[in-house]
Amino acid sequence: MSPIIARAAIRATRAAAQGQQAQFSVMRTMRNVARSFEPHPFQRLPIANSTQAADWTRAAKRVGGQAVLYAAAWPVILGWPYFAQLALDGRMGTF
Repeated sequence: MSPIIARAAIRATRAAAQGQQAQFSVMRTMRNVARSFEPHPFQRLPIANSTQAADWTRAAKRVGGQAVLYAAAWPVILGWPYFAQLALDGRMGTF
């Protein structure tokens, strides 16, 4: 038998023989309850310094740049069938 398995078996039989149960501690339970009410570190507001201000100029530039790309792309994406009809109308199949 492996020494690891033998050691685990000995511990299991000792624990069963002694009838061990987890000790119930009122203080441990109260401490865990109190800790559950503490805010998570990422939810706490900083005390030492103020929060970062919003940079609305940078946000407006980013949204404006994306709007320019979308405004230029939509006529190409949605308009290509119309432009293909204009370019190829009546000239398909004639060589």
